[in-house]
Amino acid sequence: MVPTSSPFQRWILEEHVPTVKIPAHITYDGTSDPKDHIASYEGHMYLNPRSEATWCKYFPTTLKGVAQSWITKGLKEGSVTGLSDLANKFKSKFSTSNRREKTTAELMGMQQVEDESLRHYLTRFSNESSGITSLDQSLAVFALRNGLQAGKFLDFMVMHPPQTLEEALDASDKFIRVEEWNKAKLQSQSGLVKPRGQQAEVPGSRKGKAKASEPPSTTEPKKDKAPYLGKF
Repeated sequence: MVPTSSPFQRWILEEHVPTVKIPAHITYDGTSDPKDHIASYEGHMYLNPRSEATWCKYFPTTLKGVAQSWITKGLKEGSVTGLSDLANKFKSKFSTSNRREKTTAELMGMQQVEDESLRHYLTRFSNESSGITSLDQSLAVFALRNGLQAGKFLDFMVMHPPQTLEEALDASDKFIRVEEWNKAKLQSQSGLVKPRGQQAEVPGSRKGKAKASEPPSTTEPKKDKAPYLGKF
């Protein structure tokens, strides 16, 4: 049965399509990035027979809220010519919900702060770079080197420049192990060294010192007061 009013052209409506089950999590309400929804929908539909009419007809079933109102009321009857046209109209309508894409240049602002461990800095840098879709490898390596504090890993980066960020992070493992080993060694040594000026106790000295500090048991005799002679 062909609906009397639909945004799809006649050839899409008249083509018989197979039954397709769309997972409940593939839904769109107009508040998230429309490109992400298109990607999720296409990823699922690739498992089904490749039919443009099928893809067009099932797409409205993934929409709800304002997105559902848009495809039923916001598009002119017969205005959608195919899948590509539908996707373009959809992304244009909800373009205000596009997620801002990070750029590699934003990594230039990252710096290893004073006393920050190499492991912590590289973890921060890796987390930031993983959110960049189009990562420029050479610029990312430069940003990583630019943000390092002076040390052996910076020396290595200057003398043996990695070609990719993955190479740089792999090379950092041995420098992280050395740094953490030296830190643990210094902490263990500092626990064995007495603070300057503190002398080791001699057995029995505390007892004698305590006795010496006690006030003498004898008290001075009270002086007699002079007799009261009265006023002259």
